[in-house]
Amino acid sequence: MLAGSIVTGTPAPGHQIMLGAVGQTRQEVQQRESETGHRLEGVRVFRRWDEPLFDAHQEWARRTGHTVFVSIKARRKNGAKLSWRDIAAARPGSPLWADMQRQAKEIKRFRALVYVVFNHEPDARTSAPMGGPADFVAAWRNLVTTYRAAGVRNARYVWTMTGWAFSHNVGHGLTDADLYYPGDAYVDDIAGDSYNWNTCHSGSGRWESPAELVDPERRFGLRHPAKGLMLLEFGSVEDPARPGRKAQWLRDMGQLLTSPAYRQFRAALYWDDQHTGQRVKAACDFDYRTSPDALNAWRALAAVPALAARSSCELGDCAAAKKKKKKRRHPSRPLIIAGGAPVALIVAGLVALGIHRRRRAVARRPTGA
Repeated sequence: MLAGSIVTGTPAPGHQIMLGAVGQTRQEVQQRESETGHRLEGVRVFRRWDEPLFDAHQEWARRTGHTVFVSIKARRKNGAKLSWRDIAAARPGSPLWADMQRQAKEIKRFRALVYVVFNHEPDARTSAPMGGPADFVAAWRNLVTTYRAAGVRNARYVWTMTGWAFSHNVGHGLTDADLYYPGDAYVDDIAGDSYNWNTCHSGSGRWESPAELVDPERRFGLRHPAKGLMLLEFGSVEDPARPGRKAQWLRDMGQLLTSPAYRQFRAALYWDDQHTGQRVKAACDFDYRTSPDALNAWRALAAVPALAARSSCELGDCAAAKKKKKKRRHPSRPLIIAGGAPVALIVAGLVALGIHRRRRAVARRPTGA
């Protein structure tokens, strides 16, 4: 096998996945695409509650045809965390309701389909001060309901958990994911953030394959077959004891996502700490540039045809608000509509024209003919 190559087997017919990465700025997106050697269609953006959702960088992404995935955290710019219960209870006239109205206006003005994530990874320890599962569900439902009532038609709502949530059993056959799920009526796509930490996060950790990490999300998705599945964050560290193991992990991820069993998956966005503007110096470095082998594997991943969906429309999502086609007007000609009155008028006219021509022909015949 050539270095960096990916064996994908036989992808499911018509299966297309959008590949992307974190891209807070135009410069970061362009840097990633230069490193990758391919265009990265999906752009992940992180916002806090009281920040503008889009700026000039996302406008550039829209103009260049990139698809924006915006995550809105229930945290203010000053670091204060918002209560999900307060967001759930927000009604007209309240400051939090006004915040949601402002967000809805920004999404509508963006003039492209946006994938919206409210408070990704609600099951993570960092989200614990915001409330419990029932509080999150109520907050999610109120936010989506408020956006819809405000006329937002160009958003798809991507419920995003840690990858661990899909496998952590909490009893009675339920997982963390089940507890936090807002319901099919409020969710368009289901996503997980899945990482191979190995031992960098904990000395008791172990190397986990893409299948081990992602298959629990796939199984959860089977119970919601009308929903698309996504990886909105994924990555792997290197294995100091086995050089090249991370590169193989990336190749295995490409093979997994393009296999027929994973045809519910629609997007995969890579994550690392580049979006902070600083390279990670800790042991948990998910950057695809941690070794030449890893970089080559990432470039090969980006070259897989089944991972090259170029727009939300190729994923089956087009903006719901479509311009109505203007009716073509022909003042001197009636419209021909099957089964309608204009057809009868045309037929009657043609019959009359035929009778008129026959009469003229009879009148012109020589006597005795």
